[in-house]
Amino acid sequence: MKDLISKIIFVSVFMAVLVLLFSSCLDTSDGHEHDENGDHVEAPVGDAHMEEEDEVGLTKEQIQKIGLKYGTFENRNLQSTLKVNGLLELPPQNKANVSSMAAGKVTKINVKPGQYVRKGATLATIQNPDFISWQQEYLEVEGELLFLEKEYTRQMDLVKREIAPQSGLDKVTSERAIAKAKLQGLKSRMNVLGLPIPSLENTELKTFLAIKSPLNGFVREIKVNTGIFVDPQQDLFEIVDNHHLHIDFMVFEKDLPYVKKGQLISFSLQSQPKNVMEAKIFALGKSIDESNRSISVHAEMIDDQTELIPGMYVEGRIILEDRKVPALPEEAVALDNGLYYIFVKEEEHEDEVHFKKVPVLKGVMDFGYFEITPLEKLEESAEIVVDGAYFLMAQSKKGEASGGGHSH
Repeated sequence: MKDLISKIIFVSVFMAVLVLLFSSCLDTSDGHEHDENGDHVEAPVGDAHMEEEDEVGLTKEQIQKIGLKYGTFENRNLQSTLKVNGLLELPPQNKANVSSMAAGKVTKINVKPGQYVRKGATLATIQNPDFISWQQEYLEVEGELLFLEKEYTRQMDLVKREIAPQSGLDKVTSERAIAKAKLQGLKSRMNVLGLPIPSLENTELKTFLAIKSPLNGFVREIKVNTGIFVDPQQDLFEIVDNHHLHIDFMVFEKDLPYVKKGQLISFSLQSQPKNVMEAKIFALGKSIDESNRSISVHAEMIDDQTELIPGMYVEGRIILEDRKVPALPEEAVALDNGLYYIFVKEEEHEDEVHFKKVPVLKGVMDFGYFEITPLEKLEESAEIVVDGAYFLMAQSKKGEASGGGHSH
């Protein structure tokens, strides 16, 4: 019995000693971590470390090389819209096909495609020997009429003095009227053709005919070249006045209840989706295209866009409700581990700029812009990186890999 009690006491004392030794190893007298030599070491603060990881720095040389751009939130209507496609068109009175009223050989072309010309400007000249014949005939009739005018005056005087019969005066009167009508016809023909009207005082005859622009506009197309022989009414040039471009949008039958005159349309060229312009609906078509059950909706551009060309395809959004949301271009948003971020300029040093990585929620996208909701409150004056977020994200990942938040 004594042996059993002695064993129990021994085990209890041994366990108590072990507990005391283990506690002394865990406990430190100053409450701080120590290294293996017993020196004091500061414990890392978790929040400060996270803040460091949320920042990335770039030198000003790096910023210049990658073309980093700053901006702010834009208020855009990305949700309450109806998507439509359209085609740029010109009304008939603002475009012209230019032709010659007479046949001839093209001797000179004075314009180039895309050149702006004013009404009456000479586009080209053509040559034809017949032009001399028409002017010569005009001079002959004019000379004949001059003689008949004098003869008419003489016959009038003879009839009054009863020296000559009335029949002689009647004959001259008739010939004089015919000559007048013929001269007027020749003059009108040359005016239509654009030939100069000759006179007995100036008998210089022209062999060239000037082809002139009927309106102010741009030379859209040149359909001839120097030396070619052209026929009357053959198209030589196409002139367009782009100041009155409008857009014909195609709207499907099911969407017609949402469309009305006066609505605004945001649109862009299919080749330039981020260059957004505005137009206003001024008329709705009155017939349905049976092939796709759609009607044409006509819209006029709010601002003149002379660089646009008839026939270009556009993508449009009919604004159904004026409800705008904060938006940023897609180049301002970067993806990291399934989350979206933007970068805000924090502080600027002599040769380095720091950016803060801000998490955001991404909404609908349209015309190259995302609806953005920051998960942190941002100052209204905050400078946001609107182009270059992908590069900043890559730099921040480099910083994380090397164990630091800033990348230099």
